[in-house]
Amino acid sequence: MKLKTLLLPFAALALCANAFAATPSDESLERLYQVQKADLIFDQVFQDSEKMVMSFPQVKEMLANAPESKQRQLKAVMSKYLRQMYAEIRTPAVYAELRQITLNGMKTVYTQKEVDAMIDFYSSPEGQSILNKTSRYMEASVVPVMTLIHKKTERFSQKNLPKLEKDFYQIMCSGKNPAPACPKASNK
Repeated sequence: MKLKTLLLPFAALALCANAFAATPSDESLERLYQVQKADLIFDQVFQDSEKMVMSFPQVKEMLANAPESKQRQLKAVMSKYLRQMYAEIRTPAVYAELRQITLNGMKTVYTQKEVDAMIDFYSSPEGQSILNKTSRYMEASVVPVMTLIHKKTERFSQKNLPKLEKDFYQIMCSGKNPAPACPKASNK
């Protein structure tokens, strides 16, 4: 029993150790941002986004449901607007915002020790190799993941949407203050 009493304060200290861990310096965060090639990754994401959007299940379904004679035009219009959108996003001002958001996020989550470890890793040949393959990995996995999630959410929605609508209607239209869109109760 005495051993437990002695170990309890040490266990509490160990659990709180992360709260006292050193906040990463701005210089180390900048270094991590550079070795992770974050700007290039953002650029690659923007370049690949059109292809990814065009392969989303909802877009494929919409195109498949369109008359075959119109599909090429629809794809061209979607591509045009996606390219315009990304051109407006891919500006120095947006990249500066992305950089700041990323640096703030890293500062909030990681300790100095973790940032140093990531700098060491991503500076290595293996780390650089992983970074160079990241966009291919994302391309290979995001669309299948989105397809699976879409199928599962569609199935869930088909099964549960009528129940959800009924529950919403009950909440909105019952009680002393029914929503204006609810039918008026008849005065009998």
